[in-house]
Amino acid sequence: MVGTDPADGRYGSGISGPGKILAANRLVLLVAVPLFLVLAIVAYLTVQFAANERAAQGWVRHTYQVIESLNLILSDAQDAETGQRGYLLTRRPGFLQPYHNARKRTYGDLATFRELTADNPDEQARAGRLDQMVQARFAQFEASLALAGQTDQLVPALEQGKQKMDALRREVARGVAQEQGLLRKRDDQRRDIENLEIAFAVGAGVLTLFTLLVAAAMLVRNNVSLARSEKARANEAAILQATLETVREGIAYFTSEGLLCAFNAGFFDLLDLPRELAQWQQTRLPAFRKVEENRAAAANIFVAPGAEHTQETTRVVWADRELDIYKAHVSTGGFIIGVVDQTARVRAESMVRQSQKMEAIGHLTGGVAHDFNNLLQIISANLDLAVAGASANVDARLRERLQNAIGAVARGSRLTAQLLAFARRQALEPKSVDLGRVIRDMSDMLRRTLGENIEVETVIAGGLWNTLADPNQVENTVLNMAINARDAMPDGGKLTLEVANAYLDDAYAVQHAEVAAGQYVMLAVTDTGTGMTPEVMGRVFEPFFTTKPEGKGTGLGLAQAYGFTKQTGGHIKIYSEVGHGTTIKLYLPRTRREADKLQANAQPAEGGSEHILVVEDDEGVRAAVVDMLTDLGYRISRAENAESALEVLKTQSPDLIFTDVVMPGAIHTRDFTRRAQEMHPGVKVLYTSGYTQNAIVHNGKLDDDALLLSKPYRKDDLARKLRSVFAGTARGPISSAPAQVPGAALEGKRGKVLVVEDVALIRMTTVDMVEQIGFDAIEAADASEALALLQKDEAVTILLTDLGLPGMNGRQLVEEVLRFRPGIKIIIASGYSTSKEEGGKLPATVSYLTKPFDMQQLRRVLEA
Repeated sequence: MVGTDPADGRYGSGISGPGKILAANRLVLLVAVPLFLVLAIVAYLTVQFAANERAAQGWVRHTYQVIESLNLILSDAQDAETGQRGYLLTRRPGFLQPYHNARKRTYGDLATFRELTADNPDEQARAGRLDQMVQARFAQFEASLALAGQTDQLVPALEQGKQKMDALRREVARGVAQEQGLLRKRDDQRRDIENLEIAFAVGAGVLTLFTLLVAAAMLVRNNVSLARSEKARANEAAILQATLETVREGIAYFTSEGLLCAFNAGFFDLLDLPRELAQWQQTRLPAFRKVEENRAAAANIFVAPGAEHTQETTRVVWADRELDIYKAHVSTGGFIIGVVDQTARVRAESMVRQSQKMEAIGHLTGGVAHDFNNLLQIISANLDLAVAGASANVDARLRERLQNAIGAVARGSRLTAQLLAFARRQALEPKSVDLGRVIRDMSDMLRRTLGENIEVETVIAGGLWNTLADPNQVENTVLNMAINARDAMPDGGKLTLEVANAYLDDAYAVQHAEVAAGQYVMLAVTDTGTGMTPEVMGRVFEPFFTTKPEGKGTGLGLAQAYGFTKQTGGHIKIYSEVGHGTTIKLYLPRTRREADKLQANAQPAEGGSEHILVVEDDEGVRAAVVDMLTDLGYRISRAENAESALEVLKTQSPDLIFTDVVMPGAIHTRDFTRRAQEMHPGVKVLYTSGYTQNAIVHNGKLDDDALLLSKPYRKDDLARKLRSVFAGTARGPISSAPAQVPGAALEGKRGKVLVVEDVALIRMTTVDMVEQIGFDAIEAADASEALALLQKDEAVTILLTDLGLPGMNGRQLVEEVLRFRPGIKIIIASGYSTSKEEGGKLPATVSYLTKPFDMQQLRRVLEA
């Protein structure tokens, strides 16, 4: 908005002189005097006409009231006659009540008629006649009532009554006719008054218009120069205001006395100042300084207007914004205060620095992790073999040293894993997780870990959504945050873990550029510890940054939580105040999938006799792995890269390929395993790596068909992983049914099931579950393979198929199978709850099984 110059009330020069303006004003006064006299006369006559018209309208209404009173007299007399005749005909006393009521009303109507016509002698005479007729008519009524039951005398009496009533009707009709004539006369008078009023109004309007036209012409003629000057000044003001509004900065111009004269909307918006300041007349600088003091600003922005500095700039945090506020004095007097919003630039620079730092750490970590984990793997494997091969009479001190070395390897492995987590380069295995259940399962372990002086409370909201996250990393993250909270409460305190649904809206996403608006599951970890200063909070997620004493922490716990949350697609926020504790909130994305079943107990570390091909480029790692596998009882072949491994596969048929992910050579690991499975369709693949890059990890998540054992690993870890792969349960759903006792004989096979599933891991798991239930099972990866098997194997009695198959889908497969095997049992397994709708027009005998399913659900549908 642009204000006027307080010195002369104008924006600039170019207007007429004061003498011309004064002469024009005198002329306006001379013209205004007769105009006011004309308007006063018109107003007086208008009032008189209005009073006359109101009186005429009053007489018209009065006439209508007289006519209505006459009609009421006749109507009530007729009602009385109706009641009398009803009684005479029926002899029922009930008819006498309407008669008496109508009689009372008739006398009241006569009184009203007398009152309304008090100024009319003719109508007063008529009122007397009507009174006599009514009295006579009611006397006749009474006489007729006395003759009830005397038919010979009653008929003449009724006839006399009818004559009296007819006379009453004629008298009322004459009165109504007279009043209607009077009404026409009074209506004509009212219309004459209206016409006269209209004519007067037209004449007065014409006279007034003429006077106004004369005055307007004189004003236009004598003030044309002033109008031109004001127009030019208004254009200048509009151009100035439009220019100010297009500027991104906030601008305000004050006079040398501190009076606000010009500004744009951005000035008040950026400083979060009340708009009322812009609406006050004579708004001066002290009003702004008062607002500043109330807001406890970081610097004295609105300094005294008499300062001699030509320009000064101050960086402040105002209303959660980073603002540069400068003050520039102008040569014509006064000064300008400008406000530049640097929030977006500061945040963008911070994000760029953080991204560059993350990228640098990621490259460094990725390059180091592979070689470092290979070294740790060699050390770990040889230590495990040394411990296993040590005799019972080995010196206890040597055995203790070996165990200390194994512990150091584990700590080194955790450090590397935390660095990879911070750099968002760990291989996640996300599942649909009930976060409330995870926290409840961890609560007892946390109480044991944190000690008796820490009170642990869990708050789980009802109706909790599932989240898509790696459950192992969730547990690690919660444990890291809980340990940090414990260290912040050296004298004891309370740790609260809260899980609830949350929605981050668009407004929040605008303030946090890395956040996508949507639905999340919120995990909050709150302690009552020492809290953190703003400086510490600014660096708390940096790797190796810690406020703990030397040797008390690595500074990677919160860095791991930060990296895991970001890699999962979530958001992490920290709130802290010195002396009042800290709250860390993790927002993990919601999923609508049902919760996956998690493996509850680890398998025993057992060996086997299968044939394994080890593919590893590092000679030391390869030798250590071969020794561990040999010690576990497996038959071993080895190769140093993918090319040599393919040569081995031409002459050998291993049960499993145990291969490193990152290897030199022209053949990528994924291409190698694909070609290997083409040569040997039944061979299983287990990957291992200290740093997976993008070979089997995409978007930070492990590929669905990839089984990974991260380096460094212990001998027991390798043994358990191999047995789970051979059993077909690696990364698959764990059945809730009781596990079978090894070696227990089944009561007998109950048929053969063809399992059709394109995902190899799901197919193997399903086949294993079918066989544990007691059915024979064969498998197919697509519809064409399934049809070929059904043509050859007549023993198949059940078809268990997925809907989403490559090429011919599951519905089409079922339709084709039913053409030549109409008696076969069909079970459709689908990952959608609306699988019946997906199945289309299939027979009602088709059964449906919703993924993910457990052993009991599969048993019910197979045995149905």
